Amino acid sequence: MAVRIGIFLLLGLLPCLAFPARAQVAHTVQEGFERATFAAAFVPCERPEGAISLSQDRARAGSQALKLRIREPVFGTATWVPKATSCLIAGRYAEYTPDEKERAEIWESFEFGPRFGDDLYYGFSMWIDRASAPKGDNTRLVIGQWKAPIDDSPFVAQRFTGGLYHVTLDVDAAQSDPDTGRPYGCKLLLAFEADMADATLATPARCEPKFGGPLMSLTPARPIAIERLAYLPTPFGQWTDLVFRVKGGENGAVEVWANGNKIARAVGFIGHHGATGQPQYFKFGPYRDPAAYATTVYLDNLARGASFAAVDPASPLFQQ
Repeated sequence: MAVRIGIFLLLGLLPCLAFPARAQVAHTVQEGFERATFAAAFVPCERPEGAISLSQDRARAGSQALKLRIREPVFGTATWVPKATSCLIAGRYAEYTPDEKERAEIWESFEFGPRFGDDLYYGFSMWIDRASAPKGDNTRLVIGQWKAPIDDSPFVAQRFTGGLYHVTLDVDAAQSDPDTGRPYGCKLLLAFEADMADATLATPARCEPKFGGPLMSLTPARPIAIERLAYLPTPFGQWTDLVFRVKGGENGAVEVWANGNKIARAVGFIGHHGATGQPQYFKFGPYRDPAAYATTVYLDNLARGASFAAVDPASPLFQQ
């Protein structure tokens, strides 16, 4: 008999525990990567360490998927000649200089993308092999993240550090950096696979320790509640269907489904106050600290819309 396991975790005092209403009308994007070009709502990030291509190696539906690969290390520098919209960051359209990070990503275009605080759903099918995220390897690896154009961590991110699949939130901490006056980031564990030996569904949601600075205990600056319902599936060597509901800011919400099952949700102030009024963008593909091996991910059935049904990667819309 199936047992539904749930735990409600509260940081701070929420005046109301009701989850916010669903989104209003949103521009829907559905991309199955069956054509030579894909939706203008997403832009490839051209970098010498990365390779982005349509591939028939495997597909969740149809005959092909998008392959995103960080190559094995390449020594020396290279000239980067990007398209005008590559990576969407002004001031980097000249000589390529390694930034001590490696990536092979597609980015949600600012031109067609939402603003921080919009209530939207994102769905996609993801395939990754174990060799791309070795268990026990603590190289930072993020595959899929939501950001605003400010110098803060992604406010929602799929992480594979240690070779373990988990989803984190990042919010402002109550404590500030004395040198800058800006709040520290508070990283919260939202969802994770069962193999994370030091975490259970009942593990309290708390800020991860702050490294590289004064050793301190951080707390969120604003109330946030987290409810965990199930573990994430282990994603390696198979397709995993994901749906995220993402609404940043005050009265924000994040909900996660995997393979049709509700995994977790959070409500409260989602993200960073400095993102208020800014564009928001989703990035998919491997982003990591340098490593001695390649990381390859496949993406299929990518969608953005106003409801779960509009973006469900298992929908018959993608099976045609």
